[in-house]
Amino acid sequence: MKTILSAVSLALATLMPFGAGASELKPLEAGAFVLGTHAVSVYYTVSGGTYEVVTTIAPNGGSSGAPIRFVGFLEPGQTALISAGQFGTTVGPDTLELVHRGNLLSATPVTEVASAN
Repeated sequence: MKTILSAVSLALATLMPFGAGASELKPLEAGAFVLGTHAVSVYYTVSGGTYEVVTTIAPNGGSSGAPIRFVGFLEPGQTALISAGQFGTTVGPDTLELVHRGNLLSATPVTEVASAN
């Protein structure tokens, strides 16, 4: 299991890394992000006007745990939020906002996320 996690972590680290600012991805161009203690990779494919967005979250570095993969669909103008870490503490989770904007997918780390309450 550790071999698989090491391979996933290495694969995530070799993707296009992005810092704290907004990033724009093109179809099939993977972006790598860090949310707390998790490495996140995001890429998408296009079907008509819809983006099929694939997000994989894996433990970063020497942390244990299995990677998790999510697939979602975004129409033009739609937004998805990906959060990881810090749940159940006084500090909120780290969040990445994905927006289908024009011909690109915008990925932006956000610090404040509106509550659903």
